[in-house]
Amino acid sequence: MTALTLHAIDDDLSAALRRHAAESGESLNQTAKALLRRALGLAGPARRPLPGFMRFAGSLSAADARTMRDFVDKADFSKVDPEDWK
Repeated sequence: MTALTLHAIDDDLSAALRRHAAESGESLNQTAKALLRRALGLAGPARRPLPGFMRFAGSLSAADARTMRDFVDKADFSKVDPEDWK
């Protein structure tokens, strides 16, 4: 990914960017990227791959989440099976 630095942003553009970011609940960086994508006719927001296990966050179905929650609620985590650590 490319990093970009913009110099000499005039006060009215800076204020408009900050206002837009505040209204959308995004950072200035997110706002600038979204506006650039829109201006260039690129569809939707670009998504960066999430690090490690975070790419799985939110990917369970409601049924799978209930199954996992039930398992965790019933599991006895006070015992360690030595076979699991070989």
